[in-house]
Amino acid sequence: MKNLIIYLTFLSIFSSCKTWNGAMIKPMSDPIAPKLLTLDRSIEDVSSSNMTTIQAYNQFRLNDEILLFTKEVEENLMDPYGDKYGVIVLKRNVIDVRYGMGYFLGSLLLFTIPNLFGMPFMNIRYKISVEVRIMDRNSKLIGKYSAIGESRVLVAYYYGYSIRNDSAERKAYTDALNDAFNKIRPQIKLDVLRINEKLNSSGRL
Repeated sequence: MKNLIIYLTFLSIFSSCKTWNGAMIKPMSDPIAPKLLTLDRSIEDVSSSNMTTIQAYNQFRLNDEILLFTKEVEENLMDPYGDKYGVIVLKRNVIDVRYGMGYFLGSLLLFTIPNLFGMPFMNIRYKISVEVRIMDRNSKLIGKYSAIGESRVLVAYYYGYSIRNDSAERKAYTDALNDAFNKIRPQIKLDVLRINEKLNSSGRL
């Protein structure tokens, strides 16, 4: 009976948390000027030698990542409507994932009472290494930019995100990607004239 009460309490609480969906995926609006020439987009496959990356990556829909990268490139980095001059490639690696399980255990032991007063159930934190490469029509590397993205998302009653449908975890993952994009964007901005000159000299795809 006690286990049933705990289960029903958790179900009620998590159903009251904020939910997250793909419509919320968007980068910061910060277009560079001038923009890169039009590029094709590619996401590098996850390396089979890194099991941590594979385990974390498989929890998320590839569509989330593709959508965020596409929006970042088309809205902030380049003119999406011109003739293509090369390829922009995303490479990412999950460095660390933490869930703050101490909060979860405390919530169980105290029958979720502290959570009613603001204590979170989990504190999901991601640290992701992101690298963006720009290749010309001959697959020659002409630009490489990297950054570490970090995020922190709370699973909590009233104000936090839910663990149902991976809402909190998907939010944490895309927030970390966005953090890295915000750090890479200024690097590309400083290099855009050189990159465009190289792309022009090699010609269109």
